[in-house]
Parts: sequence; structure tokens; C-alpha cells
Amino acid sequence: MSTREQVDGADTFSTSADQVIAYLKAHTPIPEWSVSRVAAGEQVHIHTGDNEMLQLGRRVPWDDTFCIRMSNGADRIVLDAAEHPAYSDLPDAGVVRAYAGTPITDDDGRTFGTLCGVGTEPLGGFDEIDADLIELMAGLLSSQLKLARIADRARRTADLARALAQTDALTGLVNRRGWDLLVEDADRRITAYGDPVAIAVIDLDGLKTLNDLEGHAAGDELIRHAGEVLSTAARAGDRVARYGGDEFAILSNNVAVKDLIAHFARFSEALADAGIAASLGCAPTSAGVVDVAGAFELADADMYAAKQTRRARLAGEVG
Repeated sequence: MSTREQVDGADTFSTSADQVIAYLKAHTPIPEWSVSRVAAGEQVHIHTGDNEMLQLGRRVPWDDTFCIRMSNGADRIVLDAAEHPAYSDLPDAGVVRAYAGTPITDDDGRTFGTLCGVGTEPLGGFDEIDADLIELMAGLLSSQLKLARIADRARRTADLARALAQTDALTGLVNRRGWDLLVEDADRRITAYGDPVAIAVIDLDGLKTLNDLEGHAAGDELIRHAGEVLSTAARAGDRVARYGGDEFAILSNNVAVKDLIAHFARFSEALADAGIAASLGCAPTSAGVVDVAGAFELADADMYAAKQTRRARLAGEVG
């Protein structure tokens, strides 16, 4: 195995980001620093250290942030946001007084996120903080990110192929083993890069009754048909798996929290249009806070609540 093949891009970037944050917290008058990810209309703080404002996993609409103003050309060092014409109207300007930020560039040349710092007290002057140092740190992180992406690309391609090759005989979808491989990859991306990943859990309604009345062959056909419908409804970035029995799971990439319900509604609608009764629950992941397993548990609970609501509604209609 070559040296390049042994490099773990995600872990290397995470280590570099954490080191930059620790250094800036120790050597600048601004107490809180973050490496953030900007994706799907949100800013998410993915490497932070021990902060109170820029907390790990905190997500805010990108349009409401200091960093979007900075990215659009406003000053990168702000002594007092409350007195600065480009920042004073922001919701957090009354709390955040000192600000420093600069973009981090992804390997495709687009903005990945930012290196930013905030403080509740104004800075006394521009000589208190070295703007060139912050630019240098962000530049080094951009370079590290590009190398990390290159290092991870071949591994991810191989890992994805290996996951998709693990298929369920009945539906042709990814099976539980393949799902576990997809989860492993997603968790690495969420932790290191803050990729916006969301999870849905789907459970077919009435399968036991169908098996009892018409036999297991009819039940198998329902499962096969449901898998086909879900696969057809999937788009680029969606990974559909048969999790077990009559339960399916979907891992979707690049889904903002605000788009969560709408994104997964098309799967519910596709099943309904096919005459398949099913309950669906969904939940987002969050860097450093909710991994895929945690999101799965939340989605499963949401699915169960939807199933109970459906049963209650049907019971009311019968009554």
C-alpha cells in the first residue's frame, strides 16, 4: 500500500482544523473560534473547541451570519460590530462585538466555509490581532482540505462500490451490511466536513395481516414492489436500503434541515400513489451532535409516531 493510500483525508483535516482553533484561541484576544461549513443554505460549526456562542453543531441560516457579510466583501476584522455599518443590523450584533473571519475554499474552488472568531467585548484596535495570520491559517486549511479531498476520493469510490455491491436478494436494494458501510462513510464526512446528511426510516403497514390472509409470497411481493417504488423515487445523493423485514432506510446527502420534510415527502407520496400503505419518519444529522445512528433513532421514533397516528385515524374512520 502506498503512502497516499494510507492517508486519511478526513481525519487529517479534522486534526489540522482543531490545531488551528486551539492556536487562535490561545494567541489572539478573540476567545471563540470555529471552522464552519456552509452548505444547503446553512452555516454549521464543525470544529470549535470549548465555545459558548460558536458551539459545535450549531446551525444558522447562512443569510443571517456575520460570515456571509464578510464573504461578500465586508471587513474581515471588526473591532465593534455594534458600531460597524456592515454588521450592526445583524441579529447577533448586540452580543457579538468583536469579529474576525475569512473564507475557506474547497477543492472545486467554491466556498467550503469559514474560519471565524467572535468575542463579546470590542477590540481596542487593529494592532491587537494579526489579520495576516488569520488569512494564512485559512489558506493552509484550504490547502489541507484540497489534499484531504484527493486522499479520500479513491477510498470513497471504493467504499461506495463495496457498499452498493451488498444487495438484498428480494429487492435488489442495499442490504443491512451495505447500509452499515454507507453509515461509516457518512459519519466520517459529517464529523470532518459537516456534510448535511439526513435519514429516513420507512415501515410498511399491514404486512403481517397480508401474510396471514394471502401467504408469505404476497408479503414478499409487497416488499419487492415497495423497494422498486422507493428506488425509482430516489435521486442523486439518495441511498435506499432494505434495513430488515418490512423496514427500509434512506440516507440522503445535501439536505438542509428546512428542506427535510419536503425532501422525504416524495417517497411517501410515491408509495401512496402505488397503493402501498407505509409510515415514514425522518431526522437530520448534525456535526459533533447527532451522528447517523442518532438520526436513525430519531427517525425511527418519528416513524412510529406517524404509524400510531395513522392507526388512530383509520380506527376513527371505521368507528
